[in-house]
Amino acid sequence: MKRIFGRVAAVMTAAIMTLSVASCSGEPVVGNLSDVKKEDNANEIYAVISVRDYGDITAKLFPGAAPKAVERFTENAELGYYDGTTIHRVIDQYIMQGGSLNGDGSDGNVPESLYIPVETSEVTFNFYGALCLAASKKGCYSQFYIVNNNQPQDIDAVIDKLTEQLGDEAFSSRLLEEDKKKYQDYLDNLKAIPAEVKEKYKRVGGCYELDGTSTVFGQVIDGFSVIRAIAATEVVSGNKADDKIGKASKPIETIIIDHIEIIRIEPEVSTEETTTKKAGKTKKTSDEVNAETLPTLASEDDTTAPADDTAASEGDTLASSEDTTDDSEITNSVTDGSSEAASSDDTTEAPEEVSGTSAAVNTEAAPEGYTPAENSSSEDEEVVVING
Repeated sequence: MKRIFGRVAAVMTAAIMTLSVASCSGEPVVGNLSDVKKEDNANEIYAVISVRDYGDITAKLFPGAAPKAVERFTENAELGYYDGTTIHRVIDQYIMQGGSLNGDGSDGNVPESLYIPVETSEVTFNFYGALCLAASKKGCYSQFYIVNNNQPQDIDAVIDKLTEQLGDEAFSSRLLEEDKKKYQDYLDNLKAIPAEVKEKYKRVGGCYELDGTSTVFGQVIDGFSVIRAIAATEVVSGNKADDKIGKASKPIETIIIDHIEIIRIEPEVSTEETTTKKAGKTKKTSDEVNAETLPTLASEDDTTAPADDTAASEGDTLASSEDTTDDSEITNSVTDGSSEAASSDDTTEAPEEVSGTSAAVNTEAAPEGYTPAENSSSEDEEVVVING
């Protein structure tokens, strides 16, 4: 019951902080609902994340669906912000998270005005390989995660199971009225997920519980072997939020991001030999960088570790009211018509459920070991993507 209530709470939180994005130009917004591949079309943007000793992960970015997130991520990358930071949180069949200033899931002492809202659209979801900006209660800053769950997610099966359980008089009679409503709301959110979204989750896998809780702004198109290798790394305790629920998520060996290169496909230039040029955006000089936009290192006391909640597996059954636990630990969830992002204390982790037209709620409950992140209100909070 804790897991279900957590997802419902996350959805409500995400709905409040999420900004829905639609195209103003009338052109279709590109996302990862359709299959994504590399194309040398004008104005496309790609990110190459180079991970020391592992290799490169290449992702296509979606400025039309998540303009603020793409601008923030590319600017940080081009300023060298991510160079030397770590992938501090790894949960197999869930997410790998990095970009924390201190390597502990915190953002540093960042002015609240620099946080941007979660952006959602009807074409971006937490499918396998989704690149997302994780969110804390303040919004999104620098931390990102990549969904590494490639297990098929059968949302319709979850809906059927929940419907059967709620229709069982013996089970239903043990629930308080408010609990019944929470279960029913969760079920309704799952039913609202569009058929094409359900079909893709069933085909490629992902973490639909995270839709709407964080910003999906890109999709990995190359480097899946690197993702698998990182997901298989040995982990121990050390991330506070995950430690609270007994979930090990800190890589035993430090995983370093050497550099993130941004590649932009420039519009064709009309000359005798018309060509499409690929150009990386020129890195700003130190004089051009406003020092006030970069956070200062936070002290150990100021940082909170990323929280990793474990999501329920398909086989999980609904619990009686006696099993209810405090929903306050769960942060990210689904927002109407949007995809979810990660929630966090100071660490960013993937959001939990998606609801509405474009977001989907994880009825099966997320795979074992998957939980939504907690949002903390501390000055330098840990950004955590929550599992069930």
